[in-house]
Amino acid sequence: MEKTWERVTDPTITARLNMILTHFRPHLDRDLPYEVRAIKDDEIPNAFSLPGGIVYFTTGMIQLAESDSELAGVMAHELAHTEKKHVMIQVARNQKLSLLGLGIIVATGGQAAAVLLTNVAQVAIMNSYSRDLEEEADMVGLDLLIKAGYPPSAMITLLERLAEEELKRPYFEPGIYQSHPKLKDRIAYLKSTIMTKGLALNRKEVLGLLRVEVTEEDNFCLLAIDEEVILKLKSNPDTVAVLTHMAAGLNKALKLELEPYEVRIINVGEESFFCVGPDRIISQKDLPAGAPSLEEIRDKILLALEKARQKHTFTNFIR
Repeated sequence: MEKTWERVTDPTITARLNMILTHFRPHLDRDLPYEVRAIKDDEIPNAFSLPGGIVYFTTGMIQLAESDSELAGVMAHELAHTEKKHVMIQVARNQKLSLLGLGIIVATGGQAAAVLLTNVAQVAIMNSYSRDLEEEADMVGLDLLIKAGYPPSAMITLLERLAEEELKRPYFEPGIYQSHPKLKDRIAYLKSTIMTKGLALNRKEVLGLLRVEVTEEDNFCLLAIDEEVILKLKSNPDTVAVLTHMAAGLNKALKLELEPYEVRIINVGEESFFCVGPDRIISQKDLPAGAPSLEEIRDKILLALEKARQKHTFTNFIR
């Protein structure tokens, strides 16, 4: 493999990949010397595994991933291929070892076996696995990802980014996913599996979006979403307490998957509440002095939500 691609030895990249691998090691069943390496290819986001336990990432895949969690999602898929011996299964299915090849091995006393098997394995690795093997790698990989402590949504967000590239650029080269099941199908069955397991599909956790923070600056208390200021009020203990409570509610309730109508104002008797989804965030009467109306707060939060969704556009197409 490394005669075909230049191996990347940047210690930062190597340490990052190895750190992710350490989270998977306790959950791998096969007694193999698992290792992750990077190879130079900025154009194609790709990853593949060898039967002996080495997983390769192209630099294109590393650049495509928005977080360690997304890299872990790809790594889990490739580790699953090795755990389930998919290369060997695919080799057998493809019948790459012809009778002639076996005859050569016998005639050379086995000396040609290593070369033949290496070439056979390389063909199997770089060609497509059968659909059932790919789906099994997704399902087993999802379980590995969860056991390793990574958010299951990480498998979804990277696939969605590839799908978005396909929408924008029909000629986009999807690398490892070129001959896999269709991206939209993979997203659909992974999403369904995550929901069936009773887990949340929370893209913002993976992408680091919709982060709500309260800070103090020049005698003002600021509530911001992804550094976009939503409220800026004169600082005092009561104001800090109210905005901190709001931030906690918004951090829990805000999701990329929200529809705009789920960010709303409801009236209960004579009282008005600002709500996100089913959660009541704050009432009009609890707003500190000098605060804008609930309507103005809603409009600013809707704008922050839309800006976040624009950074991961495919959220708008697959729920």
